[in-house]
Amino acid sequence: MKSEQDRSISMSEQNMEQVLERVSKMEAIFDQALKLMEAPEKNKAEYLAFQKEIDTLSAYYESADWKNDFALDEEGNLPKDLKRGVLSEDGIYDLLERNNEILQEFGVDPNPGICLCGAQEIDTGRLILRSFRHEDAESMFRNWLSDEEVQSMYGEPTYTSLEQVNELIDRYISQTEEGRAFRWEVIEKTSGECIGQASYFLVDQNNHFGEVEYCISRTFQGKGYATEATRAVIDFGFEKIGFHKVQICCRPSNRSSKRVIEKCGFIHEGTLRDYFFRNGGYEDRMFFSILKSEYNKPDKQ
Repeated sequence: MKSEQDRSISMSEQNMEQVLERVSKMEAIFDQALKLMEAPEKNKAEYLAFQKEIDTLSAYYESADWKNDFALDEEGNLPKDLKRGVLSEDGIYDLLERNNEILQEFGVDPNPGICLCGAQEIDTGRLILRSFRHEDAESMFRNWLSDEEVQSMYGEPTYTSLEQVNELIDRYISQTEEGRAFRWEVIEKTSGECIGQASYFLVDQNNHFGEVEYCISRTFQGKGYATEATRAVIDFGFEKIGFHKVQICCRPSNRSSKRVIEKCGFIHEGTLRDYFFRNGGYEDRMFFSILKSEYNKPDKQ
């Protein structure tokens, strides 16, 4: 049997192999990008076709992997014969800046912003996420909007009539149409019931991020629906809208919501102390986020 020291050495060697493989892969992208940039006559179609690889390089530069690889190189732990263009902070920064200049020369916006594509329908397997509809007002009212416990935990008022619910639906539709939010009603396929909602209630077009919120009817809790819906919204945010960052927050007392947040891969950014005054006392507000460079689709995890 291997000793603890042997296992440690084996793991260290495995990690170093991964580092070298990663650095070599990024170096190949770096070298090809330089070659395309320095060509006497640039082929626009070829250059634009290579943007996906340059985006991969940019994501690497913004990630913890690059910081760790850079630190290993600074400490002298990487082979001396390793090419180091991708580990030069100035070199990779200059390359990405030059890439932006070339894109502008080609008439392409290097920072196109987010896509206001509306709340397109999403099929998660057990759920359908779709734009709000007035025909679902009664189901919404019965399952969650009239439930004081759900609405209180969600930080929203309790609704007492279908008229109020229809007014809410009008607001939700307008917010999405105006690009101020992306809102989906959550439909359980088996029952056809509207069991809650998931949304980007805050959309920052200038800084390319959105903030998620969700709620699920008490009758349908405990089945993983909140996690399923939230993961779908995260995927949509990065893949369709084009967010750089997706964030979410919760109160420490909302333990079930915190579990959903952790299952979805959010990273704790920090806590604003005594942010809320509720029921005669103060509560913190905990912030979590995922950056585009940290995002992994569920089927890649």
